[in-house]
Amino acid sequence: MEDFFSFLDFLDEDGCRSLSVLLSEKKISAGDVLFDYGDPAESIFFLNHGCLSVHKFTGFQEKMQVIALLDPGAIIGEAAILQNHVHQTRVSAIEDCQLYCLNRKDFSGLKDQSSELTSRFLEHILSIVTLRLEKTSDRLARVL
Repeated sequence: MEDFFSFLDFLDEDGCRSLSVLLSEKKISAGDVLFDYGDPAESIFFLNHGCLSVHKFTGFQEKMQVIALLDPGAIIGEAAILQNHVHQTRVSAIEDCQLYCLNRKDFSGLKDQSSELTSRFLEHILSIVTLRLEKTSDRLARVL
């Protein structure tokens, strides 16, 4: 498949083609917010170009802290596959970004179409979430 969808490198060519037709392009400019804390989680985003920052409330008044910087290939907002989930972070563009999004409705349709593709997709999401949790645990252990 083209470099255009290199963020789908965890899929074979047929899987990439099947998933790519469900994606819609989204561009945001530097400084724009992709989604904010408390917004409904309705889409999963794949960062194709640009850089995003992830902010989380510190618990001290209204202060926020950058907890991650995301580069091309990152998947953002994976909790959108869960019903009635809201975002727990603010994600904003550090530079102009090109993303592709998969909304929850299309993901649900994908589940009905191909259990194998859905399984590969969910395995990939799980590996990312696991890696993020491990990194968070490591950072917490250093602080404590």
